[in-house]
Amino acid sequence: MARYALYTLLILGLTGTALAWSATAPDDPNVVFIEMAGSRNPGLSGVQAGFGLYDDHTALLAGFSLLGSSETDELFAGIHMGGRFHPVHPFESSVTPFIGIGSFIGYSREEVAANNDDIDNDDDGIVDEEDETRHATGKILSAIYPEAGIHLAITGDGLMTVATRYNVTTQGREFDHWMITLAFTFPFYF
Repeated sequence: MARYALYTLLILGLTGTALAWSATAPDDPNVVFIEMAGSRNPGLSGVQAGFGLYDDHTALLAGFSLLGSSETDELFAGIHMGGRFHPVHPFESSVTPFIGIGSFIGYSREEVAANNDDIDNDDDGIVDEEDETRHATGKILSAIYPEAGIHLAITGDGLMTVATRYNVTTQGREFDHWMITLAFTFPFYF
């Protein structure tokens, strides 16, 4: 029975925290967001979380990203930054279109042979044994993109954002791609 009381308190605490973040917004709120993204050709999907600043007609966003590729079987971790321009303040309108520009830079990790580096990479007391490996930086991926989308007001003073962007990457033109994104943004105050 005590477990249910704990779960109830946890749910009420999280709800109270979400409602406090969603209190009446000042003119230019700070925001926290989470974004999911996907592309069909090449097969990519990712998630991003970060912070942003909104003004009457602009938004600046920055966050950490994970981007996985089924084409190359790699997971890229990196940072993402962008700016958006909208005709009205998104937190003062139920529907707000926008255009923007942004960038991503990240890297993947890979295992490489380490049987001749004079280091005990697997911590077993034996240096440079056969089949010993270590992690190293794999590929670097960077991209710049234009984007267009729409903000929709959701309950609790938040935004749901749907956008499309065209990523121009450092992997060559065959890796450039259209990406669809879905994001949830909530203001916070301090």
